[in-house]
Amino acid sequence: MSDIQIVSFVAASLLIIIVPGVDFALVTRQTVRYGRRAGFVVLAGLFAAALVHASLATAGLSALLVSSPALYTVLRVAGALYLLYLGGTILWATRPRRTAPVAQPVPVGAGGAGAGTDVSAPVRDTPVADEPHVARRSFVMGVTSQLLNVKVVVFYVSFVPQFVKPGDGAAARTAVLAATFIGLAVLWWACYILLIDRLQPWLTRPSVLLVIERLTGLILIVLAVRIALSH
Repeated sequence: MSDIQIVSFVAASLLIIIVPGVDFALVTRQTVRYGRRAGFVVLAGLFAAALVHASLATAGLSALLVSSPALYTVLRVAGALYLLYLGGTILWATRPRRTAPVAQPVPVGAGGAGAGTDVSAPVRDTPVADEPHVARRSFVMGVTSQLLNVKVVVFYVSFVPQFVKPGDGAAARTAVLAATFIGLAVLWWACYILLIDRLQPWLTRPSVLLVIERLTGLILIVLAVRIALSH
């Protein structure tokens, strides 16, 4: 590849990476709600799935998938259903609920089972990022949404080959370009996660967090509908 081709590939890749989509919605939501550790776990899931896609593209299997209407449709519908599930779940969790009666504080040193405990202390209903189920869910979100994303498959089939000449060594060049794209994506998302983490004190205000949650749910549902209706 010439220097111009390399610059063109990097520039085009960055434009594709920074355009908001499923990755943006999931990384933003998990980082804001659970902290940067959860954001990096989502990124790990995206990275793992990207390696799978890159391997399939290098082996020429992605082209076979796209050329098969039945397989492509199955992947497209599965991806749409998963995003619909995620979006619906997030929106459902933001529905108004009845507020439980506030318990009266038990004075420190008072007798009884609650002695020495202030039961009026706020209860954290949001799991911290290092809890196993939060990490597991974040990773599954990243890897599943990426694996079932037909746009990623189309990217490796239609975009990458523009920078690869047919012939011997084409697979190796495809692998190098795929690795370059993945590296750029990881670098971008790592910087983005750190930025969001710096803004977390403001973003986690109840009113702001509610808007982010509902907006994330709506975005995922809209993307699910678009994917389902695409051909």
